[in-house]
Formats: sequence, structure tokens, C-alpha cells
Amino acid sequence: MSILSLFQWYDHTGLAAWMHKSAWGFAVVEMFHLVALGLFGGAILIVNLRLLGVFLPDRPTSQIARSLSPLIFGTLAILAVTGVLMISEEAMKCYHNAAFRRKMALFVPALLISWEVHRRVAVSPEPFASERTAKFAAVATLALWFAVGVAGRAVGYL
Repeated sequence: MSILSLFQWYDHTGLAAWMHKSAWGFAVVEMFHLVALGLFGGAILIVNLRLLGVFLPDRPTSQIARSLSPLIFGTLAILAVTGVLMISEEAMKCYHNAAFRRKMALFVPALLISWEVHRRVAVSPEPFASERTAKFAAVATLALWFAVGVAGRAVGYL
């Protein structure tokens, strides 16, 4: 099954039909997506700013990461569900949208790098070989999520 046929199928599911017919469906789903995005982004920002040494310098990074883990993973689940629901509303538009493809292409490495950074930070008081490596990981994570956000915002305009 090709990606195109997957999007074509998804565009004709009952879920897509409901989203098309619903006066408020997309708006409500997008509202939950945006609230989850703000919480997720804030939690990611806090952990990475701590790695950079500019936020909460008196608290161990591992403690901050562990305490934010439920928020990060909970909001990530909400983002995944609401994202899939929003795609159902306009699957073929998303398929043909260059910004959507960029967003998805950036989303995968952002998620993988964030997962690895968070995993390392949450389990170890010294997760990286050097402070320079920790700062590079934080900057890379933040840059990728920023790029995902910019591409996501561009989806509606391209």
C-alpha cells in the first residue's frame, strides 16, 4: 500500500465523513491539539533550558525530567490522537501539502532525539559525556521542535 492510497483510504473513512459533516468537530479537536501542544512544548522547553543551564540551575536535570515525564508523554499521546483526527478532516490536502510533508519529516527526528535526550536525562544525573554535548542536544532538540512548529503553522497557508 502506497502513502497516496493510505491517504485516499483515510479520506473516505467514517471518521473523515464525521469530521467533514461536523460543524464544530475540527475546531474542538484543534483546540485540544493546541492546548496539548502548549503544555508539551513548555515541558520540553523547561527540560532543555535546564540542560542549557539557564533555567532552574539549583535543581537536578534528572529530577525535572522525571517530574515532567507524565506531562510530556500524556500530552504527546493527545497530540498524536488529535493530529490523526485533524488529518482525517483534510487527508488529501495534507498529502499534497509541502508544509505537511516537511512537518512530518521533521517530526520523526524531533521525536526520536527528544526521546533519547529525555531518557538519558531522566535516568542519570550526568547523562552526557560533557556539558558541551548536553548543550548541543538541548539546542538540537529545541531547533527541531521549533521547525516542526513552523512547518505545522505553514500547513494552513500552503
